[in-house]
Amino acid sequence: MNDQIIILLFLLIGTAATLFLYIWKAKKHMEYRGDERWEAVQNKANRTANCSHYILLLLLAVVDMVTLHSHVQMTFTLNRVMTIAVLYVAFRNILELSALLYYDRRL
Repeated sequence: MNDQIIILLFLLIGTAATLFLYIWKAKKHMEYRGDERWEAVQNKANRTANCSHYILLLLLAVVDMVTLHSHVQMTFTLNRVMTIAVLYVAFRNILELSALLYYDRRL
């Protein structure tokens, strides 16, 4: 039961961050009117957020190595896999949001 509460908490945080990201990006796009600086900020933030793909690949490789060498069979339900996928997208959006906030102040 505790793991479901933790997953629900992460899902709520990820959903709120995703909504805030898209609303904030639209507001800033209207404010800056798509100038070159805002495009540079978005490109840098997107490159930073794409680093999450490498983190995902590293985690998958570690899980694969653990399951191969320990002779442990792990089964996942489709529901759990989809929940993990949504959490991954939320994590990537949180990274992009934080990078946008950082680079918007920095550049």
